[in-house]
Amino acid sequence: MAYKLIALDLDDTLLDSEKHISKRNREALASARAKGARIILASGRAYPGVSGFNEILGNKDYTIVCGGGQVADPDGKVIYSAYLSPITTKQVMRWAVTHGAYFQVYTDDGYFFLQRNDHSDYYEKLCGYSGIEDPGLMNTEMILAAKILLIDTEEKLEEYRSELSAMFPELVIKKSQSDFLEIMDPAATKGNALEYLAKKLGIEKEQVMAVGDSEIDESMIRWAGMGIAMENAVDACKEASNDITGSCNADGVALAVEKYILRVDTE
Repeated sequence: MAYKLIALDLDDTLLDSEKHISKRNREALASARAKGARIILASGRAYPGVSGFNEILGNKDYTIVCGGGQVADPDGKVIYSAYLSPITTKQVMRWAVTHGAYFQVYTDDGYFFLQRNDHSDYYEKLCGYSGIEDPGLMNTEMILAAKILLIDTEEKLEEYRSELSAMFPELVIKKSQSDFLEIMDPAATKGNALEYLAKKLGIEKEQVMAVGDSEIDESMIRWAGMGIAMENAVDACKEASNDITGSCNADGVALAVEKYILRVDTE
Protein backbone atom coordinates (compact mmCIF):
# COMPACT_ATOMS: atom_id res chain seq x y z
CA MET A 1 0.00 0.00 0.00
CA ALA A 2 1.28 3.46 -0.95
CA TYR A 3 0.55 5.81 1.93
CA LYS A 4 -0.35 9.30 0.73
CA LEU A 5 -0.92 11.01 4.10
CA ILE A 6 1.00 10.75 7.37
CA ALA A 7 -0.78 12.25 10.41
CA LEU A 8 1.62 12.90 13.27
CA ASP A 9 1.02 13.88 16.84
CA LEU A 10 3.63 16.32 18.17
CA ASP A 11 4.41 15.99 21.87
CA ASP A 12 6.01 12.66 22.82
CA THR A 13 5.60 11.46 19.22
CA LEU A 14 7.36 13.58 16.61
CA LEU A 15 8.98 15.65 19.38
CA ASP A 16 11.36 14.02 21.82
CA SER A 17 11.20 14.65 25.55
CA GLU A 18 13.18 17.87 25.04
CA LYS A 19 10.56 19.09 22.50
CA HIS A 20 12.94 18.75 19.53
CA ILE A 21 12.54 17.04 16.15
CA SER A 22 15.49 14.72 15.61
CA LYS A 23 17.58 14.85 12.46
CA ARG A 24 16.51 11.32 11.54
CA ASN A 25 12.84 12.21 11.89
CA ARG A 26 13.29 15.33 9.75
CA GLU A 27 15.13 13.43 7.04
CA ALA A 28 12.64 10.56 6.96
CA LEU A 29 9.70 12.96 6.62
CA ALA A 30 11.47 14.95 3.89
CA SER A 31 12.05 11.71 1.97
CA ALA A 32 8.43 10.66 2.43
CA ARG A 33 7.24 14.04 1.17
CA ALA A 34 9.53 13.69 -1.84
CA LYS A 35 7.78 10.41 -2.60
CA GLY A 36 4.43 12.23 -2.60
CA ALA A 37 3.20 11.72 0.97
CA ARG A 38 1.50 14.65 2.69
CA ILE A 39 2.71 15.39 6.22
CA ILE A 40 -0.13 16.48 8.50
CA LEU A 41 0.73 17.54 12.04
CA ALA A 42 -2.10 16.69 14.44
CA SER A 43 -1.77 18.22 17.89
CA GLY A 44 -3.70 19.14 20.99
CA ARG A 45 -2.03 22.54 20.69
CA ALA A 46 -3.66 25.50 19.00
CA TYR A 47 -2.30 26.52 15.60
CA PRO A 48 0.32 29.04 16.86
CA GLY A 49 1.92 26.25 18.88
CA VAL A 50 2.20 23.97 15.83
CA SER A 51 3.05 26.25 12.91
CA GLY A 52 6.70 26.62 13.91
CA PHE A 53 7.23 22.88 13.59
CA ASN A 54 5.81 22.91 10.07
CA GLU A 55 8.42 25.56 9.32
CA ILE A 56 11.21 23.43 10.81
CA LEU A 57 10.10 20.56 8.58
CA GLY A 58 9.78 22.80 5.52
CA ASN A 59 6.19 21.58 5.41
CA LYS A 60 3.31 23.74 4.17
CA ASP A 61 0.09 21.78 4.49
CA TYR A 62 -3.09 21.45 6.51
CA THR A 63 -2.84 21.08 10.29
CA ILE A 64 -5.13 19.40 12.81
CA VAL A 65 -5.13 21.38 16.04
CA CYS A 66 -6.94 21.65 19.38
CA GLY A 67 -7.09 17.87 19.62
CA GLY A 68 -9.23 17.62 16.51
CA GLY A 69 -11.45 20.57 17.38
CA GLN A 70 -10.09 22.49 14.40
CA VAL A 71 -8.37 22.02 11.06
CA ALA A 72 -6.31 24.90 9.65
CA ASP A 73 -5.38 25.37 6.00
CA PRO A 74 -1.73 25.88 4.92
CA ASP A 75 -2.05 29.61 5.69
CA GLY A 76 -3.42 29.01 9.19
CA LYS A 77 -7.06 29.79 8.43
CA VAL A 78 -9.51 27.58 10.33
CA ILE A 79 -11.59 25.62 7.82
CA TYR A 80 -13.17 23.05 10.13
CA SER A 81 -14.38 23.37 13.71
CA ALA A 82 -16.26 21.20 16.17
CA TYR A 83 -17.08 23.63 18.96
CA LEU A 84 -18.42 22.91 22.39
CA SER A 85 -21.87 24.39 22.86
CA PRO A 86 -21.63 27.82 24.56
CA ILE A 87 -23.90 26.57 27.35
CA THR A 88 -21.68 23.57 28.03
CA THR A 89 -18.57 25.74 27.90
CA LYS A 90 -19.98 28.02 30.60
CA GLN A 91 -21.04 25.07 32.73
CA VAL A 92 -17.55 23.55 32.62
CA MET A 93 -15.96 26.93 33.34
CA ARG A 94 -18.23 27.44 36.37
CA TRP A 95 -17.39 23.95 37.60
CA ALA A 96 -13.68 24.74 37.29
CA VAL A 97 -14.00 28.02 39.19
CA THR A 98 -15.97 26.29 41.95
CA HIS A 99 -13.26 23.63 42.29
CA GLY A 100 -10.37 26.07 42.03
CA ALA A 101 -9.15 24.29 38.91
CA TYR A 102 -6.97 26.14 36.42
CA PHE A 103 -8.42 26.11 32.90
CA GLN A 104 -7.78 27.52 29.42
CA VAL A 105 -10.49 28.11 26.84
CA TYR A 106 -9.50 27.81 23.16
CA THR A 107 -11.30 29.89 20.54
CA ASP A 108 -10.49 31.08 17.02
CA ASP A 109 -8.87 34.14 18.62
CA GLY A 110 -6.42 32.23 20.82
CA TYR A 111 -6.64 30.70 24.27
CA PHE A 112 -7.88 32.52 27.35
CA PHE A 113 -7.44 32.08 31.10
CA LEU A 114 -8.69 33.99 34.13
CA GLN A 115 -5.42 34.80 35.85
CA ARG A 116 -1.75 34.19 35.19
CA ASN A 117 -0.15 31.65 37.48
CA ASP A 118 2.41 28.82 37.48
CA HIS A 119 0.18 26.71 35.21
CA SER A 120 -0.15 29.41 32.54
CA ASP A 121 3.58 30.11 32.68
CA TYR A 122 4.37 26.40 32.39
CA TYR A 123 2.11 26.00 29.37
CA GLU A 124 3.54 29.05 27.60
CA LYS A 125 7.10 27.83 28.14
CA LEU A 126 6.23 24.31 27.01
CA CYS A 127 4.30 25.27 23.87
CA GLY A 128 6.13 28.45 22.93
CA TYR A 129 3.23 30.87 22.60
CA SER A 130 1.21 33.07 24.92
CA GLY A 131 -2.41 33.02 25.93
CA ILE A 132 -4.64 35.93 26.92
CA GLU A 133 -5.29 36.75 30.56
CA ASP A 134 -8.93 37.82 30.93
CA PRO A 135 -10.25 38.29 34.50
CA GLY A 136 -13.69 38.98 32.99
CA LEU A 137 -13.82 35.74 31.05
CA MET A 138 -16.72 34.38 33.11
CA ASN A 139 -18.84 37.33 31.98
CA THR A 140 -18.23 36.70 28.28
CA GLU A 141 -21.35 35.53 26.44
CA MET A 142 -21.49 32.95 23.63
CA ILE A 143 -17.95 31.58 23.77
CA LEU A 144 -17.29 29.30 20.80
CA ALA A 145 -14.63 27.01 22.23
CA ALA A 146 -12.79 24.28 20.36
CA LYS A 147 -11.74 22.85 23.72
CA ILE A 148 -11.16 23.54 27.39
CA LEU A 149 -7.87 22.44 28.94
CA LEU A 150 -7.33 21.71 32.63
CA ILE A 151 -3.75 21.66 33.94
CA ASP A 152 -2.88 20.00 37.25
CA THR A 153 -1.18 16.97 38.75
CA GLU A 154 -2.00 13.54 37.37
CA GLU A 155 -3.82 12.63 40.58
CA LYS A 156 -5.98 15.78 40.59
CA LEU A 157 -6.82 15.40 36.91
CA GLU A 158 -8.12 11.87 37.51
CA GLU A 159 -10.40 13.29 40.21
CA TYR A 160 -11.57 16.01 37.83
CA ARG A 161 -12.11 13.52 35.02
CA SER A 162 -14.24 11.28 37.20
CA GLU A 163 -16.51 14.11 38.30
CA LEU A 164 -16.75 15.80 34.90
CA SER A 165 -17.47 12.50 33.13
CA ALA A 166 -20.41 11.93 35.49
CA MET A 167 -21.71 15.47 34.93
CA PHE A 168 -21.09 15.58 31.16
CA PRO A 169 -21.18 11.97 29.87
CA GLU A 170 -21.59 13.21 26.31
CA LEU A 171 -18.25 15.05 26.20
CA VAL A 172 -14.80 13.82 25.16
CA ILE A 173 -12.65 14.06 28.31
CA LYS A 174 -9.17 12.70 27.68
CA LYS A 175 -5.55 13.38 28.52
CA SER A 176 -3.08 14.68 25.97
CA GLN A 177 -0.26 14.56 28.54
CA SER A 178 -0.13 13.34 32.11
CA ASP A 179 -0.85 16.87 33.39
CA PHE A 180 -3.25 18.02 30.63
CA LEU A 181 -6.94 17.08 30.59
CA GLU A 182 -8.78 18.01 27.38
CA ILE A 183 -12.54 18.64 27.34
CA MET A 184 -14.13 18.65 23.89
CA ASP A 185 -17.32 18.17 21.94
CA PRO A 186 -18.00 14.54 20.91
CA ALA A 187 -17.28 15.48 17.28
CA ALA A 188 -13.93 17.04 18.20
CA THR A 189 -11.54 14.12 17.84
CA LYS A 190 -8.36 13.72 15.85
CA GLY A 191 -10.00 10.77 14.11
CA ASN A 192 -12.93 12.86 12.89
CA ALA A 193 -10.65 15.70 11.82
CA LEU A 194 -8.40 13.27 9.96
CA GLU A 195 -11.37 11.68 8.22
CA TYR A 196 -12.62 15.14 7.17
CA LEU A 197 -9.20 16.09 5.81
CA ALA A 198 -8.64 12.82 3.96
CA LYS A 199 -12.00 13.16 2.22
CA LYS A 200 -11.24 16.78 1.34
CA LEU A 201 -7.95 15.70 -0.22
CA GLY A 202 -9.43 12.66 -1.98
CA ILE A 203 -7.32 10.21 -0.02
CA GLU A 204 -8.70 6.82 1.06
CA LYS A 205 -8.34 5.77 4.69
CA GLU A 206 -6.25 2.79 3.54
CA GLN A 207 -3.73 5.33 2.24
CA VAL A 208 -3.46 7.10 5.61
CA MET A 209 -0.88 6.45 8.33
CA ALA A 210 -1.37 7.96 11.79
CA VAL A 211 1.20 7.96 14.60
CA GLY A 212 0.61 9.01 18.21
CA ASP A 213 1.02 8.28 21.90
CA SER A 214 -1.71 9.84 24.05
CA GLU A 215 -5.38 9.27 24.78
CA ILE A 216 -6.44 11.91 22.27
CA ASP A 217 -4.45 10.11 19.54
CA GLU A 218 -6.38 6.85 19.88
CA SER A 219 -9.20 7.92 17.53
CA MET A 220 -6.90 8.76 14.61
CA ILE A 221 -4.78 5.65 15.17
CA ARG A 222 -7.96 3.57 15.10
CA TRP A 223 -9.35 5.35 11.99
CA ALA A 224 -6.24 5.29 9.81
CA GLY A 225 -5.48 2.43 7.47
CA MET A 226 -2.13 2.10 9.27
CA GLY A 227 -2.36 3.21 12.88
CA ILE A 228 0.94 3.22 14.73
CA ALA A 229 1.51 3.70 18.45
CA MET A 230 4.76 4.92 19.94
CA GLU A 231 6.60 2.63 22.33
CA ASN A 232 5.88 5.26 25.00
CA ALA A 233 2.17 5.38 24.12
CA VAL A 234 -0.69 4.73 26.53
CA ASP A 235 -2.25 1.27 26.39
CA ALA A 236 -5.36 2.52 24.56
CA CYS A 237 -3.23 3.64 21.61
CA LYS A 238 -1.30 0.41 21.52
CA GLU A 239 -4.50 -1.63 21.57
CA ALA A 240 -5.95 0.43 18.71
CA SER A 241 -2.80 0.26 16.58
CA ASN A 242 -1.66 -1.96 13.73
CA ASP A 243 1.95 -1.69 14.86
CA ILE A 244 4.13 -0.23 17.60
CA THR A 245 7.24 1.76 16.72
CA GLY A 246 10.14 3.06 18.79
CA SER A 247 9.82 5.72 21.46
CA CYS A 248 9.85 9.47 20.91
CA ASN A 249 13.46 9.49 22.12
CA ALA A 250 14.47 6.71 19.72
CA ASP A 251 13.30 8.17 16.37
CA GLY A 252 10.03 6.23 16.48
CA VAL A 253 8.44 8.34 13.74
CA ALA A 254 11.41 7.81 11.42
CA LEU A 255 11.36 4.07 12.09
CA ALA A 256 7.70 3.88 11.09
CA VAL A 257 8.16 6.02 7.98
CA GLU A 258 11.19 4.03 6.90
CA LYS A 259 9.38 0.74 7.41
CA TYR A 260 6.10 1.56 5.69
CA ILE A 261 6.94 4.32 3.20
CA LEU A 262 10.64 4.38 2.46
CA ARG A 263 10.96 0.60 2.78
CA VAL A 264 14.32 0.86 4.51
CA ASP A 265 15.60 -2.31 6.17
CA THR A 266 16.04 -1.13 9.75
CA GLU A 267 16.98 -4.48 11.24
